[in-house]
Amino acid sequence: MRILVHTCCADCLLKVWKSWSKESFEVVGYFYNPNIHPRSEYQSRLAAVREVAKELEIEMIIPDWRPKEFFEAIEGNKGRCEKCWKLRIEKTAEQARNKHFDCFSTTLLASKHQDQKKITCLGKTAGNRLGVKFETPGKMTDEPTSGFYKQFFCGCVDSLKERFEEKYYTRD
Repeated sequence: MRILVHTCCADCLLKVWKSWSKESFEVVGYFYNPNIHPRSEYQSRLAAVREVAKELEIEMIIPDWRPKEFFEAIEGNKGRCEKCWKLRIEKTAEQARNKHFDCFSTTLLASKHQDQKKITCLGKTAGNRLGVKFETPGKMTDEPTSGFYKQFFCGCVDSLKERFEEKYYTRD
């Protein structure tokens, strides 16, 4: 079965690939992340994803970076994470349907820092609406990965700001 996997970063791609390769899925990555800022961060993550994808022989679909889509999706900033997940998951579901994949998923499910229940719900909702099955990965490895760029924040400017505030302005 061919699965289109929204890919947020190299580390998470590697974790879900190990799960799906055991289940005989043909994984194709979809690097749609208009939330990642600044552009240099986007380029660093994309380079790392390309490196891992090449090593694992994973085809990658890489649409243009359009941050305007992210800012329009999170307008008002209330519930920004859920709005961001929904945007990226729905675009992946549309691609999966349009390119005749058997199913789709997201590497966001590999991160302990994301709301996996909410992401799964958004995936199933998008899949049901568009007529393409949303898959969740099986048991993923907790093994540390290395050898490529790893980010220290989710990707959006707000998460970057929060990480800097956490690091420099937290008082004991």
